[in-house]
Formats: sequence, C-alpha cells, structure tokens
Amino acid sequence: MTDAVSLQRAGIYNTTGRIVQTHIQSTLGSAGQRTCLGFIAPNGATYIHVKTNLGGSVNQMHKFEYDGYTYSSINCHNSVTFYTYHGTSSPYDPSLVNWGETPGGIVNYYYSSDDYVVIVIQASPSYTGGFLYHQTGRSHVNHAVDILAHTSSSNNSGVY
Repeated sequence: MTDAVSLQRAGIYNTTGRIVQTHIQSTLGSAGQRTCLGFIAPNGATYIHVKTNLGGSVNQMHKFEYDGYTYSSINCHNSVTFYTYHGTSSPYDPSLVNWGETPGGIVNYYYSSDDYVVIVIQASPSYTGGFLYHQTGRSHVNHAVDILAHTSSSNNSGVY
C-alpha cells in the first residue's frame, strides 16, 4: 500500500495524521508558503468577494491563484500578483494572468474599508466553484493568511 499525503494549512500530512513538512526552504535560506484558502463557490450572485486577513498597509508581495470551473464545463484558471504597500489606496502594481478557457476567476482586488485585501472572483451564480490559493516567498512569507468573510454580489467592487 502506498501512503498518500494531504496539503493542509499547517503543512503536509501523511495518512496517519503526522506532519511531514511545514514549509520548503532552499539551500539559499529562502522559504516559501502556498496556502489553499478553500473551495470558493457563489451564493446566488455573479461575483464572490473574499475578504482576507492580509493588511493593505503591510509591505508584502502576494500571489493569489484561482483554479475552478463554471457552468458548461468551462475551465477557469488565473492568478494575480501584487504588493501591499503602506500609503497605497489599492493593491500596487498588479499583474493578472489568465490561462483558462474563459474570462472569470479572479477579476478584481481591492482594500476593504478597514484595510484588508479583498479578492473578487467571477463565477456563474450556480454549479460553479474553485480553489483559491495564496502564495508568498523569500522575505514576504506569510504563514497566517486566512479568510475573514466572503459574500456574493452583483457588483465587482466595494462590498467590504
């Protein structure tokens, strides 16, 4: 029998529940973190607003990746990378790349009124969803990323 592993928030676990590895560190001393924030699905509206615990005024670089599907077997896969810098009113220098079959997935990102990063995912209001990942590395490692709240809306900004 071959052992399987599962990637969980605290690290990689084997089938007996023993942690195998908490993060990857290279011989150069750089560490990285990739966190699955969970399966994100809409609740009756086109845009899903995912409010994270990442502060907009904290000087860090972040990458979010969405891998999912929409109605009629359409593949959505894209990511956005940006900085959160003190004194900026929105994520700084964003780069949004789409590898999927259709527009959708991550379509917007902004700071909430209380200065947290919000990721907006476009999806069909039903029969859709996908996994949202967060990645940091080197001097920007953040092991404590989490979702504070999420909601569906017909608007792609300004919900939080």
